[in-house]
Amino acid sequence: MSKESYYFSHDYGSRNDPKLVKVLMKLGQEGKGVYWDLIEMLYEQGGYLMLSDCDSYAFALRTDEACITRLVQEFGLFENDGERFWSKSVLSRMDKRDIKSQKAKQNALKRWNKTDSNANVMQKDANAMQSHSEPNALKEKKGKEIKRKEEEIDKEEITIDDSVSSNSDQDIPRPNAWGLYSSMDDLRTVLLSQKSWQSDFGISLGIQNPADVPKWIEKFFTFCKGTGKIHEKQSDAKSHFHSWTRRQMELGKTVNDEPVLKPNIVDDANPPDIPGTKNEERIGKWMWLNNGWRDTTTFAEHRKQHYGIK
Repeated sequence: MSKESYYFSHDYGSRNDPKLVKVLMKLGQEGKGVYWDLIEMLYEQGGYLMLSDCDSYAFALRTDEACITRLVQEFGLFENDGERFWSKSVLSRMDKRDIKSQKAKQNALKRWNKTDSNANVMQKDANAMQSHSEPNALKEKKGKEIKRKEEEIDKEEITIDDSVSSNSDQDIPRPNAWGLYSSMDDLRTVLLSQKSWQSDFGISLGIQNPADVPKWIEKFFTFCKGTGKIHEKQSDAKSHFHSWTRRQMELGKTVNDEPVLKPNIVDDANPPDIPGTKNEERIGKWMWLNNGWRDTTTFAEHRKQHYGIK
């Protein structure tokens, strides 16, 4: 799979865009997360998605079709022609990336042609070999240096942001085509790697020491493990982490306290003894719906499919 399948450019200050602020006001963090999921899917599908498939996208992203329809039509984030929808920004960035790629290929071809031409000249005139060798070596060195710089520029263009830490990019887990991660351990690694987001998170909750945010992340995932809470989407994990950390701080907890667990471990026989934090939250077989815990094993098949229950 090519690198284009994994990376796209992402402006550092996009969270302050008035359109995204409006999405946050109207649809919450879920709407903002679904927006970025749609952006990823646009890159994967060549820049265009079908309006008629919004129900399928909603199922894949574990959200309501109405959420996707509102994102496409209400906030000025996407364009559509009644059949497909797209993002001008995505198309523009894809065009720039293609132009850079073609330019790099043309430069490489020119260097190869120049090298072949120099080789033919040296074969015809052995006496000129020594006088030409040093300039040609210098040109070749310059060519390699230029190619290296072009590759670095291309890499900057398609890297999301500086949120990835010093860990090798190969070590950072990646979601599947629908933006879902295979385990909570993968999500933990992803959140710990995103230094830029951690900084924003700390500022939003008034955390004075940036080094405390990774500690809160570790405590949060310990909490989730102890309570059987599972997330698949990065946006859901971040939203839960934000509300959980805020609640701990409101209770006077500090990052150096012992890991906080709910008083009872859910054994699936009985519903959790505390209310859920949001609609459709799942703990074990229980789902928080309409201000109460519901046993998902009693759901009809079509209802299980609607909520993405296997």
